[in-house]
Amino acid sequence: MYILSFTEAQNHEKSIGSKAKNLSILLNHQLPVPNGFVVTMEAFLRCLEYNQLNMSHIQKFAQILPTMEIPKDIQNILYQKFEELLSTYHSVAVRSSSAAEDLSGASFAGQYDTFLNITTSQDLEDKVRACWASMFTPHVMQYMSEMNLPVTELSMGVIVQGLIHSDVSGVLFSANPITHNPEQVVINASYGLGEAIVSGIVTPDLFIVDKTTRGIQKEAGAKEVKIIASQTGVQTLETSVEEQKSLCLSEPQIHHLADMSSTVEKLYDTPVDIEFGIEQGQIYLLQVRPVTTILSKFQQSIILTEADKQRRPFWIHDDSHFPGAKTPLFASFMIPAFNYGMNKAVNEFAFFASDIELKCEDYYFYQTMTVHTENMAERAKRQQEKMALLFPHLKQNLYQAVEKILLPNYAIFDEARKNELSPKEAENKLKQLLAFYKKAWEIHFQIVIPAEMLNALLGNIYEQLIGKSDPLFIHEQLVGVMNKTLETDRELWKLAKTVKNSSILSAAFARYKAKHLEEELACSTEGRQFLQSLHDMLSIYGYRKADVHEFIGTTWIENPALVLAHIQVLIESGYDFEEEFQQKAAQRQQSYESFIHGLDDSKAKRQFMKLYEYALEGACVRDDHHFYIDAMLTAKTRLFLLHVGTLLVRQAVLKDAEDIFYLYYDEVLKALQHPIPLLGIIEERKREYDESRNKTVPSHYGKIPKEYMENPIIKGMFGSMETEVTDTERTTFRGFAAAKGTYTGTVKVIHRQEDFSKLQKGDVLVCRTTTPAWTILFSSAGAVITDSGGILSHSGIIAREYRIPAVVGTKIATTTLQDGDIVMVNGTDGTVKIVESE
Repeated sequence: MYILSFTEAQNHEKSIGSKAKNLSILLNHQLPVPNGFVVTMEAFLRCLEYNQLNMSHIQKFAQILPTMEIPKDIQNILYQKFEELLSTYHSVAVRSSSAAEDLSGASFAGQYDTFLNITTSQDLEDKVRACWASMFTPHVMQYMSEMNLPVTELSMGVIVQGLIHSDVSGVLFSANPITHNPEQVVINASYGLGEAIVSGIVTPDLFIVDKTTRGIQKEAGAKEVKIIASQTGVQTLETSVEEQKSLCLSEPQIHHLADMSSTVEKLYDTPVDIEFGIEQGQIYLLQVRPVTTILSKFQQSIILTEADKQRRPFWIHDDSHFPGAKTPLFASFMIPAFNYGMNKAVNEFAFFASDIELKCEDYYFYQTMTVHTENMAERAKRQQEKMALLFPHLKQNLYQAVEKILLPNYAIFDEARKNELSPKEAENKLKQLLAFYKKAWEIHFQIVIPAEMLNALLGNIYEQLIGKSDPLFIHEQLVGVMNKTLETDRELWKLAKTVKNSSILSAAFARYKAKHLEEELACSTEGRQFLQSLHDMLSIYGYRKADVHEFIGTTWIENPALVLAHIQVLIESGYDFEEEFQQKAAQRQQSYESFIHGLDDSKAKRQFMKLYEYALEGACVRDDHHFYIDAMLTAKTRLFLLHVGTLLVRQAVLKDAEDIFYLYYDEVLKALQHPIPLLGIIEERKREYDESRNKTVPSHYGKIPKEYMENPIIKGMFGSMETEVTDTERTTFRGFAAAKGTYTGTVKVIHRQEDFSKLQKGDVLVCRTTTPAWTILFSSAGAVITDSGGILSHSGIIAREYRIPAVVGTKIATTTLQDGDIVMVNGTDGTVKIVESE
């Protein structure tokens, strides 16, 4: 169809562009919009064909189109619809409407032409051609090229709309565009037609409306001129002194506009900006645009804003659990799941803190909580009563959840990846996935918190028995117990042992880099057998990646070269898993028996022995929950999301399936509902993310509360709130003593998995933090130093398993030390001394 009325245009989105679609939506929801029609993309293509033009002439369109002949069939219907409009309105406005204006990350304000007060058919025809030409001017073409927008694939229309001879016009924002406060409506208004405000030639009145209280802040603008319709076109007049001094809107009009903005905002489910005009007291909506620069309600729920910092004055960078920058889609799943699961658990268990909240700022995660300081005895009593029932069943409860909830849900999303999904199916599966993510993290905290509380209770009883505190003692009594992390290491060690026992495999592993090994191994019978063993191992242990709390980065099962590199490290290290594991178990048993035999019989001793039995049985829980939830949930979700990303690539929304990770959850849903290219916003987010990865972010916002500094559990979770540097030259610095012993060696600073090969046997591993994918390095390292974490962090736990000294939570290790430095690591007192600087 060459021309569509506003009422029917909504159903032809690809033929009419953004502005026209939005006007059609408003009109079909009985909102006050001046009537009109749209000249469609089909009409434009028909005119090109009639004039023997096509998209190969696109660079000349700006010169050719203003004089292009419009064929009679289109001309006749254009004139007919125009005359019908003139029976209601004195004149019309003509505006471009391009699909490019819908592209997130691209702003076309001022790029396309608008013409007002058109009264004749010939003038209308000229202005339609001018609108077409304005879509292909050099500055628009350059802008679209810079934003990676496909010019030839965009649809466009031209709006012809009855002109409201506005006494007052303005622009309204349903959320404050400066502060991003969603509870404030901001209105700019001035006399005459709205082009005076849009073009910036007047200083308008400013009104800010509080949606809750309906209070109005008012600030008069100069309103220097006004644009009005004349007999031919428009004219600009100076406003009178009285007009300049007076506010152009009454309070009832302001409230009416605010109410209308709320209606439109609900319609779009996102903040909007609206151009309006008022003629003889009647308000008309002239344009509406969803505002992508203002956070949606979903994004407000996960992004840390200045309003959040005023609401809750202290936020700490949670680099212990979520190190590094996080992509928008990972934040979209992780933050709601963490907040839901954690708060449900802490409320149930009468935890030391409540109202725990995780949010994201500049791609980094920050956390806050309310730490309880009153009625702690009563809270502890309630907590122990609830926990006592769980202590004997920690492992059983985890594996019931694994078998009944986690694995069946993973199977659902694995199955969904096997088939091509429709957009609606993908949308439904994403909603199901977010609900499952929340459930998985509910399980996470229902399992982990009792396990940590059991260890803490053991520590308290130990202090009663001995008369002094030793935070590491309890954790040292829980090493040498098989878990999924150690199982994975054992399987890698077995594969390394297979290589060592074969001259053919040994030669291949010695000669080729990991990325070329798979191809080389496939050339021999032994190699193929080895690869089959590798793939069998990966089918069980391969759903993990270097950064378990991020979707970006390939999993082991996607990229076996990552695992082959680990096997090369094990071959060179000479590490014997079985021997080391048996020694750890024997030493743990000997240490425990020595401790128990040295105690007199008492109620406290018997209680300790009983609780220790529970703790030892459940010692695998910390690593096994990580295997089945943290690591596997991230890996399985990544693979499913890539499947959805592939669908969005087919629909020309994305260039690459991996680009999906740079969108927020609500943006992915909208892209599935309305598939429009999001290339501009993807490029911008990638740039921001890459910049964020390399910058140092604040360790916290606000003054550190006293209760944070004093709470031992918080110290165990986050490490020290402050960094202690013991001399001005930074030759010695301190962290948490996480694994006992002293070691002097050469520093290797490891930032990412690609750096693993730098670490040689006996080097001191220095890093921000570690995850299970880093465990392989502990078989080579002589000691470990980290920036973040406490004694309960992965780095501390694995260092104790591998019996190497560790100092964690130093805050400054990776910025103070460099490759080649010689340091003495004291894992008993938590100090690091620089013996020699490179």
